[in-house]
Amino acid sequence: MDFLYERIGEIIKQIEKLRCSRMWEVNGWKGIRRHIPITDYLNVNKWEWREGKDVLKDTKKGAWFALTTEIIIKKDMSGSNLELWISTGREGRWDATNPQIAVYINGKLEQGLDTNHRAIYLCRNAEEGNRYEVTLLVYTGEEGKIEEWKSRLCAVDETITGLYYDLSVPWKCLELMEEGSGEYLKLLKILNDTINILDLRKPYSTFFWESVENAKAFLKKETEKLPKSEVTAFCVGHTHIDIAWLWTLEITREKAARSFSSVLKLMDRYPEYKFMSSQPQLYEYIKENQPVLYKKIKDKIKEGRWEPEGAMFLEADCNLTSGESLVRQCLYGKNFFKQEFNVESHILWLPDVFGYSAALPQIMKKCGIDSFMTTKISWNEKNKIPCDTFWWEGIDGTKILTHFITTRDYEKNGKRISTNNEFTTAFSTNYNGDTEPSQVKGAWQRYQQKEENQNILISYGYGDGGGGPTEKMLETARRLRRGAFGCPAVKLETANNYFSCLHTIAEKQKFPLWSGELYLEYHRGTYTSMAEIKRFNRKGEFALLNIESLGTLGEENGIYNYDRMRIRKLWKILMRNQFHDILPGSSIEEVYTEAEKEYCYLFQETEKIQEEELSVLTEAIEGEKGEIIVFNPNGINITEIVESVWPEEKISGVKQGEVIYPVQKTENGTWIFKAHCLPQKGWKKYQLIKEESVYWKQVFFWDDTSIETPYYYLKWNEKGQIASLYDRVSKRQLLKDGMCGNVLMTYEDKPYKYDNWNIFEYYQEKKWSIEDLISRRVVESGPVRMAVELIWKYLDSQIKEIFYFYPDSARIDIHSEILWKEEQILLKALFPFDLNVRDATYDIQYGNVKRSTTANQSWEQAQFEVCFHKWMDISECDYGISILTDSKYGVSVDKNQIGLTLLKSGVYPNKNADKGHHKFVYSIYPHKDDWRKAGVVGEAYGLNNPPVATIKRNKGDYLPSSYSSVDTGEKNIIAEVWKKSEDGDGIILRIYECWNKRTKAKLTFGRCFRRIYLCDMLEVREKLLAENTSVCEIECRGYEILTLRLEI
Repeated sequence: MDFLYERIGEIIKQIEKLRCSRMWEVNGWKGIRRHIPITDYLNVNKWEWREGKDVLKDTKKGAWFALTTEIIIKKDMSGSNLELWISTGREGRWDATNPQIAVYINGKLEQGLDTNHRAIYLCRNAEEGNRYEVTLLVYTGEEGKIEEWKSRLCAVDETITGLYYDLSVPWKCLELMEEGSGEYLKLLKILNDTINILDLRKPYSTFFWESVENAKAFLKKETEKLPKSEVTAFCVGHTHIDIAWLWTLEITREKAARSFSSVLKLMDRYPEYKFMSSQPQLYEYIKENQPVLYKKIKDKIKEGRWEPEGAMFLEADCNLTSGESLVRQCLYGKNFFKQEFNVESHILWLPDVFGYSAALPQIMKKCGIDSFMTTKISWNEKNKIPCDTFWWEGIDGTKILTHFITTRDYEKNGKRISTNNEFTTAFSTNYNGDTEPSQVKGAWQRYQQKEENQNILISYGYGDGGGGPTEKMLETARRLRRGAFGCPAVKLETANNYFSCLHTIAEKQKFPLWSGELYLEYHRGTYTSMAEIKRFNRKGEFALLNIESLGTLGEENGIYNYDRMRIRKLWKILMRNQFHDILPGSSIEEVYTEAEKEYCYLFQETEKIQEEELSVLTEAIEGEKGEIIVFNPNGINITEIVESVWPEEKISGVKQGEVIYPVQKTENGTWIFKAHCLPQKGWKKYQLIKEESVYWKQVFFWDDTSIETPYYYLKWNEKGQIASLYDRVSKRQLLKDGMCGNVLMTYEDKPYKYDNWNIFEYYQEKKWSIEDLISRRVVESGPVRMAVELIWKYLDSQIKEIFYFYPDSARIDIHSEILWKEEQILLKALFPFDLNVRDATYDIQYGNVKRSTTANQSWEQAQFEVCFHKWMDISECDYGISILTDSKYGVSVDKNQIGLTLLKSGVYPNKNADKGHHKFVYSIYPHKDDWRKAGVVGEAYGLNNPPVATIKRNKGDYLPSSYSSVDTGEKNIIAEVWKKSEDGDGIILRIYECWNKRTKAKLTFGRCFRRIYLCDMLEVREKLLAENTSVCEIECRGYEILTLRLEI
């Protein structure tokens, strides 16, 4: 018979309407237009509240208001299960940016509402005369408003609701089957026979209820005979909440409260429901603002129904965040879960981050994290990773079991059976999943390791802006738990149980290996968007490491009280702004206004703390009044320019031991000199020389267009581009024949989607070089450095660059200052070097990676823009050139042409992105031999974290004139961290190997330690290395990160 499928669907629609047996309009709303913060209990004087219709009239985007009414249970409502259904007219729109409501019943926070959660569960078995004061705190959302307000009280029948889902779920499964197949015809017959049992002539009549019971019994009996799937879908309730994105941090606080209260409300109704939530930052918000809600969450955690997981403090960007910041994200995140909930976190849960560093596997393992989950790599433009469950190998060889969630809609005969509006490409998957049959079966269809593993993972629940699972999702999951109807069996579980099962399977099955970074072939613009925020992040990372090092220096010498809690608070500010939509530059303008305020506070505090630390240390170092103390906060010996303000006007040099070094007064009135071989995490003392007899030979020569230094002959053209760069020492031209260097090139950058996120390869189609040179002049020339200033005008913007040349270093520093007023214009600095190379080396977190600079196949072609940290290098066998930078992360390398990306200036979601004032530094560092022998790592640290000079105000005291907290003894072993332990009982030293060279290092400390332990990154002792000594020998494998705990 024809159209049975359609017939069944029509009957199901009618049954759905019968779920609400009676309905009453709810009126009498009163309200007020203002923001009332979400708390556990509402204590608001409502005497000034006016008619609700006046409050609801002409509501705007981003508006706050509150409504209240009283519902009195009448006789005809008695015994019913009552739900208050709220409609704003925005149903069907994206919940994250449309109306969101916090619901209070009799003054108590009960749940949240949004476009997907529309029912307030008022009461079961209503009793006549009971009164319910319903108060709604409404936020219209960033894109929403109230278009049509409706509020209706509904008597919802559980039996009919059950029948509706009993029928609708297998009916949806029919659509996924091949029509005419045995399974299709069998299920079709069962559903049609069930429909035939129903008597719908007079709903709610005695024969109606009898037919409903008979139909349910028949359907249950017949479907139990159907074959069961051997595949299990572990479904984890979840809501992805972006800490900030198209909304601010303050909005997120309330998103979390609404979402989490809704989860708890559903848990009361569905005992099988389990929910997982990551990001301790969200829990901290709840703890601060809704302590009663927080206690309920803790109770559910104890019951095993609420799973706090994810490891990191929040879901941070993993391209731009430093290695130590990634460690702290895991350290603070895991410590929070342990201290607050007594839970060990084992999964790094990062569904929506824009690429994953090859340093992560080692960091995960040494933080006690054994599993990794994401979906984002499925957004690749060109290439699909050929596995979904695999061992991910980092740069040091550490392997972590990794699983990509594969949730997506099922495809039948090339057509997608659509269930939602999620981003979809040929092979993308979804972290805001559903328990709908199409998504459950689609997840198995998309999974690539079917032979090795028959368990898949689905994260279900509305997300990005919160929301979470719905009644419909939970009811659907109940009907799919047996694995009938041609779908995998749905099991509501925790993420930990899934990965525990996966690890067990991995012991028997050989999963594939993926070695190296997980590069996202998308969102390449996030390496550059919102350049100032990226600069603040880099400066903040070093500022925090510096105050830790200096504070520990003071405390280990008994002269300073290290304030761990004060520093921890500052780390949380930094970590919060490393969220994967803040640091990458993909949030709205208001988010960056907040971020700049937070960074301003961070820098004020770190500067204040550093001044305290330096003052105490300086006065404790033996020496005369007026002598200079130069501090090196880096864990590598550096030779670097020191800049300071000195009270003396007539200074001819500085002296260290018997050696005198030249000084120079800068254009800004400060003094500079070159400090040589500064001790690691320590200091060195210098004396000012005032004799006028000291003479320094002239080493720089120039005319209108060219200069000569001990290292280079350099010539500019009339456009301000480097027309020639000749290495005098190596006797070679560095630029390709007929091409110029430091060409400031602009490109039309108009992504067809996700403007501030993306750079598409077609940006190269249209370009304009900056050629309107306004001026070129020598602004400094002396024995320490020479400075040449160039200024260009471009459209409505101005670019100023000062080139610094040195008599004793091949490095050329370019200090850039830009007033940028353009939109959708990408700015790069191009360097076509005359080198025969096929790959480049890039600094990343705690190590470096090589990437091809050719485009021979699709994987290479996709990496036309990549990220790096402090330096990158292209080298031949015995000669190379490095680019160093203090805050730029994006770069393109086409064989031997380097294109350092300076600014992006997109317009969505922040129309003013990158407009304004920018200051940054990048450097050209040509060198003999490879980057290792050339000391590129030290040069990069010196540029990013220069030494700091102080002047002794008094004579004294007892600390030596030169000191190093720790000397690694090897150029490839970097002491990154020197800080007080989290428990306050020791000092933590974190070192890493940066050359991929197994090394036996002899660590020499500035003092004797009672015990030295090897520990993990959580600072837990693992092995005693030495006792009562100031020396410790340790072996470090290539790119290995080692953490030591030292006890005084």
